[in-house]
Amino acid sequence: MRQSRDGVTQILDISPNTDDAGWAPPGWTVLLVWWMRTLAWVWVAKGLFNWSIVLGVNPNFPNFSMLPQPLQATIVFFAAVDLLAAVGLWLAAPWGGVLWLLCAAIEAISPVLGARGAFVGVVAVALNVVLVCIYFGLSWGAKHERD
Repeated sequence: MRQSRDGVTQILDISPNTDDAGWAPPGWTVLLVWWMRTLAWVWVAKGLFNWSIVLGVNPNFPNFSMLPQPLQATIVFFAAVDLLAAVGLWLAAPWGGVLWLLCAAIEAISPVLGARGAFVGVVAVALNVVLVCIYFGLSWGAKHERD
């Protein structure tokens, strides 16, 4: 709605261009938000998985206290930070994306830093790289959509 100087109120139609069916394809920003929310669910699952190892409720892993200390530190770090990143991703907050990128980068380079501190394999590293590339692509599209 817009009001002119003489007090007349006009209703403006600023809806996006649609085809005959009334459907418009989602923009880059909408796709980015949905991508972040989907990643949030994955990172909640990862965080809870790490907590299941710490608390000893996951029978597929040995006693947490028997694991090497670098691996214990890695598991505890990701148990806490993955859940924080998931909250930030769900809110589509900038800090959530940054925290998630930090988690993905640390997880991707952890096998390089030492086998005793690595909890992921080559497939998980490759998956993190693909997820980050998709995130940057959607972010780039959303930025250029706003310009």
